[in-house]
Amino acid sequence: MSNLGQVKWVKSETESTAPMFIEVQELVARVYGGMQFTDEIFANPVLAHTRVLWLETARWVNFEQNYDEVEQRFNEAHVSPMKFTRLAQFTEEIKRHCVIIETDASTLGEALTELADHARASNCVTSREQYDVLRAILLSERWHPEVKGRISDSAEFEQYWNAHEIVNLGFVPDDDTIEKPVAMTSQSRGSIRPSLGAVLNLHNQPAHPYHRFNQALTDCLEAGAEACTVLCGTLNFLTKPLIALIRSKRTISNSCISEVNVPVRFIFSYLGPPSNEFKYTKLGRVFAVMMSNSIFRAAVYDAKTTSDLIKSVDLFMTDALVMPLARHPHPEALAGMVRQIEAYKREGAYGKEPERLERSTSMSKRPSQPDFPFDVGSRKFSALDIATQEGALTQMDATQRGSISATERVPTRQRCLNDFCPPYVDFARGIRPWINRFSSDFKDAVKKDNVGIVFGSVLFLYFVNLAPAITFAALLNSQVDKGFTVSVTLVSTGVYLIVFTLFAGQPLAFIGITGPMFILETSLASIAKTAGVPLMQIRFWTSIYCAICGFFFITLNASVLANQIRRSVEEVFNAFIAFFFLLKALFTMFRLIPFESPSSTDVASQLSYKTRMAIAGATLFLAFIKLQFCLILARIKGGNYFRRIIRKLLGALNVPLGMVLIAVLNQIFFLGFELPMVNIPPSNQINVSRWVNFPNYDLLNLYTGNTVGLVHGVGFAIGFTMSIIVFTEAALNGITAMKNKAVKPNVFVIDLFLLTIIFPLVSGLMGWPFVSGATVRTMSNLVALVKLDHAPAPGMPHRVIGTVEQRVSGMLVGLLVFLSVFLGSVLRFIPVAALYGMFLYMGVMGLRDLQFFRRFLALMKRRKHWEDWECVRGLPSKHILVFAVIQAVVIGILVVLNIISEFTAASYVGIVFPLVVLLYALLRELVFPKWRWLAPFLHQLDRKYKLNPAPVKPSMSVPRCISVLNKDSVASFGNTHLAMKIDEVSGQRSKEFVETDSYHEYSDHEDGVIRRTWAT
Repeated sequence: MSNLGQVKWVKSETESTAPMFIEVQELVARVYGGMQFTDEIFANPVLAHTRVLWLETARWVNFEQNYDEVEQRFNEAHVSPMKFTRLAQFTEEIKRHCVIIETDASTLGEALTELADHARASNCVTSREQYDVLRAILLSERWHPEVKGRISDSAEFEQYWNAHEIVNLGFVPDDDTIEKPVAMTSQSRGSIRPSLGAVLNLHNQPAHPYHRFNQALTDCLEAGAEACTVLCGTLNFLTKPLIALIRSKRTISNSCISEVNVPVRFIFSYLGPPSNEFKYTKLGRVFAVMMSNSIFRAAVYDAKTTSDLIKSVDLFMTDALVMPLARHPHPEALAGMVRQIEAYKREGAYGKEPERLERSTSMSKRPSQPDFPFDVGSRKFSALDIATQEGALTQMDATQRGSISATERVPTRQRCLNDFCPPYVDFARGIRPWINRFSSDFKDAVKKDNVGIVFGSVLFLYFVNLAPAITFAALLNSQVDKGFTVSVTLVSTGVYLIVFTLFAGQPLAFIGITGPMFILETSLASIAKTAGVPLMQIRFWTSIYCAICGFFFITLNASVLANQIRRSVEEVFNAFIAFFFLLKALFTMFRLIPFESPSSTDVASQLSYKTRMAIAGATLFLAFIKLQFCLILARIKGGNYFRRIIRKLLGALNVPLGMVLIAVLNQIFFLGFELPMVNIPPSNQINVSRWVNFPNYDLLNLYTGNTVGLVHGVGFAIGFTMSIIVFTEAALNGITAMKNKAVKPNVFVIDLFLLTIIFPLVSGLMGWPFVSGATVRTMSNLVALVKLDHAPAPGMPHRVIGTVEQRVSGMLVGLLVFLSVFLGSVLRFIPVAALYGMFLYMGVMGLRDLQFFRRFLALMKRRKHWEDWECVRGLPSKHILVFAVIQAVVIGILVVLNIISEFTAASYVGIVFPLVVLLYALLRELVFPKWRWLAPFLHQLDRKYKLNPAPVKPSMSVPRCISVLNKDSVASFGNTHLAMKIDEVSGQRSKEFVETDSYHEYSDHEDGVIRRTWAT
């Protein structure tokens, strides 16, 4: 056999069993001496009903929870440990005493009566009195600690005890619906009935239906879930253990035996006489632990005899791990097992041990459907049938050969013709899905389940968009042109956001002034100043050429290129923007420091020098206070302090709270320093004519000297560069909007039309700042509009189930940003230092969770400290280092270009950065896949993103091959070895590693996961 290992098998998702809620109920004394059954009890069996109760001591949804009798609550959910010796004891006991009872009972009383009848037939009880006491004990009160109100009452017990037809012991709405017995079945039972009420002394009023079950726990269960109850305890009158598995064909509904309101499918009894050798509670828990395993549970559905149950235990053992107890266990040592556990999971539960499969074939070759029908929630396939399904390998080989042929590369010329011809075809195809989703985007916003999320997110998103708008407005006003006032920026940002959200192909995306757009604005201002050309003239022609380039993009269907964006390209771009924020804030603040001492010694010069030094120091201090404050709030939001709603509120108001803090500190401690403030007119001095910054249209075609070539040459160069930047940011924006399980079509070509043609023309004509896609603000929108499961299972985090895809919240946010122009009386108290601090915060948070940054941090540690990280799991250290260094070199080039444009006269150098990013993207697509040493790991190092919703995966009727493990490394992914194995099976050995565009290349782990940013 090859050293690549064997192909392993698992079941597909459609072949799994019904989800199961399992609970263990232990028989305990209700009164002092309640577990001692004397002759008095046997003379009056109904007394046993009041002396004991069934206490729920453990339960399973996904993980185990145990009841703490001291704290009177269930502890945290955890993985179920189990001693191997107890499993061996359990197996021996069920071989000797267990029986499987298939029942048609639909009520609890009928099912428990069959259990009592089995006890009498198997001589577990030797007299009629013991039989009656056992029945009374089985019907004793169930005590579920988290269920409010009484869950069983005397009327139910009395009716069961006396009636010919044993009725359900579950909830009955009122006393009028209780069917009273007409005649006594025997004189002995008739003599018991008159004393029943006095003996029990219980309330006859049943509990309210809402309080009969644990509604919160019921909501955690999936649709079609069923319940299993394990009864265990010691009874001194039993002659031998009473071990029985009751499996109901019809399920038992509305029963007090279960804590949750789901049908009961299984009741497992493990009762016995006192024994020093066996602890029935511990052995009963063994069955509960195994029932939490889907493989064992699927086999139990089909088990007919005790031998089948033993084989089910054998199947469970193949899916279990034995861990020796360490002498000094500690969390770090246990956490190190995770990698090996995942490796064992990838091996699969089937196909590893031929001997085990041969032992199980007697059950696996039975028909997959049992003789009796299952109700709601029952599984459709036998777990054992899947293990040896005939023809599975043949079908798998055929599927793999088909996938190999499907991934054969199309010739480059044919692929280009298919992608870029005929003209406008992508735009034409995008109109229909845009129309289809348009009306639903408004209807979904006002649905009952969504309206609270939509309108509750507006305030948070308002601050997320307001803070960058004010920050960039202050920088544009001071470093580009005085015409870019805060009022102009707020008005333009609000209008653009309203229009874009209304007509966009992806309304979840947000737009605004971004770092790349600011770099272009500063480059234009520098070139215009150097050449002596009016800024508005060169901006106008830049917008014209950008629109022309955008028109050609749409003509040539360039939007299809967005599907080729890799994660590494996004990270290079985002890392450069993060460094830009950091360096821009630091350079701007350090420029406030007067590095040259005053030449004169007069008092005025000395005072001016010291004042400038004080202003620079205070600005630096307040900026770093803002940075630290926002980082602390971000840490609190991600920690465990306070309640979830408080942490969420602090995270939503992170930036505005920081600005309020800096404004208060300035008013208290730095009022005499005259720090620079946000320049915005108060609300009573608003001039609507200053909301636009129209260029002088008479001078647009008026040139002096040789400036005509300069204006049009620079305009075309920067316009082309801007179109590439806008295309890149719009694509990343659309990809970001699809990360959180969005299901509606993402019509990227509509966004491209707005951002590269319409908005640049409007900005050039009205003198508004250029805008582009803002990925961080889009990510914040996803956080605000995310839909989580309202009731996660114990031990499980909240799971993202979708996003509210609508247009209303974005339009409201744009309206609020527009109306912020009337808040000048408040905004003018914000120091510019707060804006610099926000830039620092945006830069730090932008770098914090980038994969390339985390990989660099990982390489500074020993491998044992990071090999469980998702971004580096299963990758060789050398390949991680080389790929990270390549990204770092590209980012370093971008940062150097930014520094050159900042400190030298060659400010136009900054506009070259889109070409550097484009060059890296071409290298990634054309060169790296041909690098034999790196190509096998590229699909793990750098996955593609999905611009549109993921296609629905077809259900599979045969087992799937999920991985091929290398014997020498339990941590390695098997995708590369899987490709080699497929080649070996098909006889087509590949001569070189070629990266293919398979579905597995796409970054699926991002779905439902929110990346941390400055706004989230």
